[in-house]
Amino acid sequence: MQLSESREDNSDRFSEESYSTEMIFEEISSSLAEFNNTTGFDTKIEQDSVDKAVQMVQHFYPEYFWLDGYVTTTDKFSTEVSFMTLNDYTEDELRTMHGKLISAAENVVSKIPAGSSNYEKALFVHDYIVNNTSYASDKREADHNGLWGNAYGCLVEGSAVCQGYAEAYSLIMQMLGIECGMCTGKSDRGSHAWNYVKIDGDYYWVDTTWDDPDMETGTDDKLRHDYFMINDELMLRTRTINDNQYFIPSCDSMDKNFFVMNNAYLRGYLPEEVGRILADNADTGVAEMMFEDEESFNKAIHGLFDEQEIWELSGYTGLGSTLTYSCDNEMYVLQITY
Repeated sequence: MQLSESREDNSDRFSEESYSTEMIFEEISSSLAEFNNTTGFDTKIEQDSVDKAVQMVQHFYPEYFWLDGYVTTTDKFSTEVSFMTLNDYTEDELRTMHGKLISAAENVVSKIPAGSSNYEKALFVHDYIVNNTSYASDKREADHNGLWGNAYGCLVEGSAVCQGYAEAYSLIMQMLGIECGMCTGKSDRGSHAWNYVKIDGDYYWVDTTWDDPDMETGTDDKLRHDYFMINDELMLRTRTINDNQYFIPSCDSMDKNFFVMNNAYLRGYLPEEVGRILADNADTGVAEMMFEDEESFNKAIHGLFDEQEIWELSGYTGLGSTLTYSCDNEMYVLQITY
């Protein structure tokens, strides 16, 4: 690399300490905001500092959907961070696509009913993403570099995998001024991504992907809320969390859990409580309930369906001649459609 005389003469003015992680993050973010995928620094910066700053970029700016890895080039006097661009999109293409993504996110925000609480906003966005996104398992297998892996695929194309669901949820929550980020880990289904969100001072986990029945069955079944506003104990039943992430919150509250908020969190099996929940949801014909423990959950399944106690609850609400039910045996959630 050719260095100018003035650069060499002034090199002692610069050191790695000249750039904190936050400053590196700000410089890279500013470049990306101008659709410039390369950022230069006037000193040598260690790779660990670059990695932490890039983690921050990915955390705070899911709208930069095109980032597809990066390369750090250093010498004694400089550092350059260059992002590879998904599908080699040009700057003009990125500007157009970024505009479409932001418009799609703003469209979701515009649909939220006026006066909604932060919990209600978080629920609305969860339900919107689940109802308007198809899980892109076929595209993932066919296209290594598809848009299915980011917020653009989810919100603009309506097709994504878990990373896309999570990035879209984070993007919209941040637009709403609600703290939200993405977390990655491993489950028995493979590598996975989901969200945390902060509501009324407490952190909760949210997994839009696993609440989408399309992810499991590929059918137009009812959306679920098994993984909406859950705590650490519930979340860790199904996955582990990767190390070395920007932020991993402690989620120890159930105050804003979907089932708690809807009076459908049951600490035992009582048929009349199930009847009440059926009556509460008669307008939709879909009742969801979570049981506190496995024993109560198993008793409910056995009593309601093996012993046919479900039909004794017709007095609470009109039950047709047929109904369907589905279970989440790890989350102890029962969904009845009637």
